[in-house]
Amino acid sequence: HCLQSEQTNPRADSAAMTSSAASIPTIERLTSEERKSVERMLKTSNQMSQSLQEVAFTNKWCKKDKPFSGVWLARGTGYPIVGRFFIKQVGIDKIEGFVEQESRAKIFGKLALFPGGTQPKEKDSSRGMEWFDLTVQWSNGDLTNVGVEYNTETKESKQLQGRMNPIRTSLKFPYVHYRLIPGTSEYDEDFGNTGSLNKHMIDTKAKEVYDKLLNNIYAVSQLYENISFERLADLFGVDVKGAEALAQCLLKCGQVTGAVDQEDQMVIFEKPREALKKFNSQVREVCNLVQETYDGIVKFDPKRAAKPPKPLNADDEKVDSTKASKMETE
Repeated sequence: HCLQSEQTNPRADSAAMTSSAASIPTIERLTSEERKSVERMLKTSNQMSQSLQEVAFTNKWCKKDKPFSGVWLARGTGYPIVGRFFIKQVGIDKIEGFVEQESRAKIFGKLALFPGGTQPKEKDSSRGMEWFDLTVQWSNGDLTNVGVEYNTETKESKQLQGRMNPIRTSLKFPYVHYRLIPGTSEYDEDFGNTGSLNKHMIDTKAKEVYDKLLNNIYAVSQLYENISFERLADLFGVDVKGAEALAQCLLKCGQVTGAVDQEDQMVIFEKPREALKKFNSQVREVCNLVQETYDGIVKFDPKRAAKPPKPLNADDEKVDSTKASKMETE
């Protein structure tokens, strides 16, 4: 857990860095216009953190064959259809995600070619998944079934009733909300609601800047255990105060994990999970070598291997000076 200075503490020596250089992105210098843009963005740091979070998420999950993946915004409505829905399409017919932050609400759902999940009479490979439903599990215990239609007369529910529009920019759906009654395990049910979400798109020029910032902080985290605000300011082309604010934004968005140490004026990056896995595998390798050595002793000299070690007691630790001198001579 020792922290070394950022000037002398690359994660690996030059030989190791050479072998892994291909996996570490190159730090890209910002142009003068991009630096001015970053300075403007930092004036509303909360908004910048949100935008960085969205760009990091879309870069990871948005693909042409995954139209449901992206950040979807609820506008003009209230709870429970409110905020930013981060949805990722995991497989052909499954979706997962969260609302704003994973600690607030988790999302899981399914997709279908046709409403209700009915299969086409003839195979239609030209159509993508259009219909969906999903469950939002809120941290306060509430549940929202999105894309589910409930008939109060027949008491029946129809699933997979939410639909994506043909140009894949909006979702419209009925939903049922179950509000947990405080102090109980029972719910108040709210039926007959409809809502919509619109896919959020970030301005192209702004996204280019965000991409550079995300790339650079990831590259730095792979090279160093920690980095000073002064050095970070030089890399990003901002002042020291701006570097601290920028570091806060980049850590909030989840691109890298770490913390800001204001006392020592530096950013400390957490050790990646891959490194922990490597350490665990090395421990297992050592254990296997010990076992192989013991097995070899048993095979070569079974009697010695079977003989228990002599227990250590207080008398064993007492050696008088005469005996010690004799031992040294021998």
